[in-house]
Amino acid sequence: MKKTNRNFLTILFFILLLLLSVILFNLSNNAAAFAGTLNKYNFSKTSYNSPNIKYVNFYGINLPENKITINGNDIPLRPLIIGLAHEFHINYSLSNDVKGAITLHINKIYLNKALKIIFEAGNLNFSVKNKVLFIGTSSSLKNKFKVYKIKLKNIQASKAITLLTPIMPKGGKIIAMPNGNEILAYDLPSNIKQVNKIIRNIDIKKRIVHIQAKIVDISDNFTRNLGVSWSLSPYHNSTITSTGTNITGFSTPVNLSSGNLNLNIGTSLQNFGLISAQLTMGQQLGYDKIISSPDVSVVSGSAATINSGTTLYYVAYTASSGAGTTAAPTSSTGPTIITQQPITSTLQTITLGLTLTVTPIVESSKNILLDLTVTNSQPNFGQMVNGFPSTTNQSVTTTVSVKNNSTLVLGGILYTEKSRSNNGIPFLSNIPILGYLFSSRQKKVDKEQLMIFISPKIIR
Repeated sequence: MKKTNRNFLTILFFILLLLLSVILFNLSNNAAAFAGTLNKYNFSKTSYNSPNIKYVNFYGINLPENKITINGNDIPLRPLIIGLAHEFHINYSLSNDVKGAITLHINKIYLNKALKIIFEAGNLNFSVKNKVLFIGTSSSLKNKFKVYKIKLKNIQASKAITLLTPIMPKGGKIIAMPNGNEILAYDLPSNIKQVNKIIRNIDIKKRIVHIQAKIVDISDNFTRNLGVSWSLSPYHNSTITSTGTNITGFSTPVNLSSGNLNLNIGTSLQNFGLISAQLTMGQQLGYDKIISSPDVSVVSGSAATINSGTTLYYVAYTASSGAGTTAAPTSSTGPTIITQQPITSTLQTITLGLTLTVTPIVESSKNILLDLTVTNSQPNFGQMVNGFPSTTNQSVTTTVSVKNNSTLVLGGILYTEKSRSNNGIPFLSNIPILGYLFSSRQKKVDKEQLMIFISPKIIR
């Protein structure tokens, strides 16, 4: 009896050994077949020494940071995915409905990006659970889709939808909630994790920049006392434009003269508070005139517009469309009656002076990027239309990078004021020839420039 049992166990052992050999043989043949599928389509990968291998996170799976090359037409999709999974030791589960073929020509593409390209080309979805990659069609993975509600704190839901929609995986959907700043996401759990990660990067508090400015008419000599260094270069190339503006409502054509707005950009070696004190003292002494002292807080990336000037009003006359009518005389000797179309008048405005548009962008806690547009509109009395001057518009657009809480100085808008005064003794100064002995005439030429001081400060 014992001998019979021993023989039975021996036979059973050999049977199990045979079955294991068959399984291993099939596995080795499958691996060879899958490797053959890859090699058939000129598969290659970058090689690393073991200590130097780098990994990248692919939805919870650590993939080697290899670059792969595959070139072929009508590549069977299923063997291709299995072959890559075996090659890079990826745990996977492949749905039975994964079939068909794709044409693929990729050269030295990172593995994680190559997998996305393959899944996209094969119209496949995927999810990751417990470090296993589940791959299938939309219908096979549909039962794993879930609905998530994501609350937003800073960014608007509509803007988040605009940013997320182009990068949402195939099959997933996101919508903005009509009430409340929330979005609903319908997708695989692994994809929702990626959506949440993106939202964390875009749903952040925007920085607030406090901008103080002073627009000053200042004498040419007094500028030396302000410690301005004109060595600052624009962050990008500046754009200078200069145009003339015709007065609407008049038919007379006018050739408008114009000139460049040669703007100098610099920084002050003193803080804004000290500059303000100097400008106030200079105004008391007659060296400068403070035109405006705007003070505004603006969100990083948003524009603040500062206007300093006047608005002129004028009446524009326009004739109604259509020609007049002519009526026949009532008698042979009567006059011909001509009816003209009515002329209407409207009140129009022209804004003259300086317009400054500042868009601060916080680069870091120490630096602020400023997009600047300066427009100077002045009346052109040399070109008159029906007694009203045309306007000359000069503008410059530039971008500069400045330190937080520093003072940026814009200058170079130069002009000259000429004045003449006559003083004399009454009656005696009016005597011909002899009147010069009892009077004096003075001519005064003042060279001044318009300067803008801007101090941006990050307050949040």
